[in-house]
Amino acid sequence: MDWFPLVSIYMPTKNRLFLLKKAIDSVFNQDYKNIELHVVDDGSTDGTYDFLKELSDEKDNVFIYRNDKSIGACAARNLAINNANGMFITGLDDDDVFLPKRISSLVKAYDEKYAFVCSSMFWDYGKKQCLIDSIPMEITLDKQLSYNEATTQVLMKKDRFIEVGGFDETFVACQDYDLWTRLIIQFGNAYRIAVPTYVINDTGSSERMIGNPNSVKGYDQYLAKFSHYMSDKNKKNQFFMRVRRERIVMTLSMLINQIGTGHFKSKLKYYLSSNFSFIRYLHKKSRKI
Repeated sequence: MDWFPLVSIYMPTKNRLFLLKKAIDSVFNQDYKNIELHVVDDGSTDGTYDFLKELSDEKDNVFIYRNDKSIGACAARNLAINNANGMFITGLDDDDVFLPKRISSLVKAYDEKYAFVCSSMFWDYGKKQCLIDSIPMEITLDKQLSYNEATTQVLMKKDRFIEVGGFDETFVACQDYDLWTRLIIQFGNAYRIAVPTYVINDTGSSERMIGNPNSVKGYDQYLAKFSHYMSDKNKKNQFFMRVRRERIVMTLSMLINQIGTGHFKSKLKYYLSSNFSFIRYLHKKSRKI
């Protein structure tokens, strides 16, 4: 890599000061140094703003914004990104962390022909981490319409973000899935590298969207927005993701209907765990080993 463009990292936060400090530490532990951090305090009441103000006084590459009343994560992300100075942007949730080679790996992998680049990641359950989306892949629109192959965060050019209109603030969930899909529609295929560079926190100290009613509504919004692009296979995969998010029992006929649509191993696992309590118990236990 013989170029080091400025990369802006955007991060909304609200009342997660302990986790926020870990997230910010992971930004400044990057081996890629030409970075800046834009943090939006979206109405915190736990001392977050005082901490951020002190940090921004110490570091000239930290920019903070304060909302007295919460405007929501999407609007907060848009606020940060619109003020970013970097050629590239990428995001970090305040309860997750970057691994040290996150930025350098993505910048090295970037190619103008791709809408964006992303990476595999670890899902952290506390005592155990599971590697997910670990296969390198050129992400086509067809693949993206069946499953969010682009994962939770990507590296993209800021001007492309602006061109597609940023995060859709009407979405209650799946906002990232929506944005990555619009980028692929506008700029062509994306690319995912196999190197894991991001850790998602699912330790109980953070709230994830699985089982959240808004999560289900987010998939409904996604389907309504992109159904005219979807094949029958895509729609079957959307149905499965909604079933899994809603945490309902998957029947045998539902499973059979998914044959030939991809990701069948995940679907079989969900079918077994949703129908058999002992298998569900073993599955949960395996995450805590």
